[in-house]
Amino acid sequence: MGLVCDFQTHASIRGRFSMKTGQRGMKFSMKKTRGRREAVNVRLSYGCDATGAYSSSYSRRHPIERWYVEKKLGEGGFGAVYRVRDQTGQYALKVEGVDEKVQVLKMEVFVLTELAARGGRHFCRIEDKGRFGNFNYVVMTLVGKSLQNLRKERPTQCLTLACALSVGIQCLEALEDLHGIGYLHRDVKPGNYTIGRPELRELRKVYILDFGMCRKFTNDQGVIRKPRAAAGFRGTVRYAPISCHMQRELCRKDDVETWIYQQVELTVGRVPWREVQDMNQVGEYKKRCRQPPGLYELFAPPCPKEFIEILQIVDALKYYDQPNYQQIYGIGAQVTCQSNPANV
Repeated sequence: MGLVCDFQTHASIRGRFSMKTGQRGMKFSMKKTRGRREAVNVRLSYGCDATGAYSSSYSRRHPIERWYVEKKLGEGGFGAVYRVRDQTGQYALKVEGVDEKVQVLKMEVFVLTELAARGGRHFCRIEDKGRFGNFNYVVMTLVGKSLQNLRKERPTQCLTLACALSVGIQCLEALEDLHGIGYLHRDVKPGNYTIGRPELRELRKVYILDFGMCRKFTNDQGVIRKPRAAAGFRGTVRYAPISCHMQRELCRKDDVETWIYQQVELTVGRVPWREVQDMNQVGEYKKRCRQPPGLYELFAPPCPKEFIEILQIVDALKYYDQPNYQQIYGIGAQVTCQSNPANV
């Protein structure tokens, strides 16, 4: 028995492939959230053989049949993620319709391929990629729980200060590597960072995920592009930098500003504007947090006072400036030593 995958648009079947599996009847839909509003439905159902073809004329075995689906891990506006395996181990398989206006997987492949060539430290490795029928797919490293889930699992709803500092340094290293190849992430948040898998002894390793919002901020010669006069909102309202609320072109400092908000949430369990729904009001709240008393509301205990220093360093940066990552690492190391002298 095999797993048959039908990709349907406007109720017309566009393509089919099949893979062996031990799971029945998985279904999901990919709804257009930008541009066209029609739904693209992808149905995974139990088939009768493991050698299905895209069309009657397609009879050769396709490389995607190397992967055996074990479980659906999640889905979003543009695709879904599955846990798959082959003879070498378990991996993550992402699929996306080829008609999507925003080609998220294409950006992921561009970014991850370049990072692999540059020796990126906190990124998934691509194992396989391609197109089959009416969808694109990429197979990559399977990771563990997100930092968001790890935080929420704790009774305090936050990590210990030592843990938050440790993962925070790795999260910033990932951004430094990404900026080093000329890309901004533009959606930094705890849900887009994970730890590794326990069976691979990677519980202390952090991975950064989801590069669909990335933007190249340099040209082919490595020169920083001039900022656009106005740019649409990108990212997640809770963590977005002030420039994003003002619809300004984002730069490297904005990724780091977002990282600071993430660090506050991991350390304290919340950011002050968590309950605010209006996007503009959230932006104004963030501005108020630059001066007392808002500053102390943002960096509430157990946040160390050095977090204020980091925010001031980042706020002083301009569009073309490169963040001083080493300075921030040094401040983090200093706080770590103060909070746990045994680590000195």
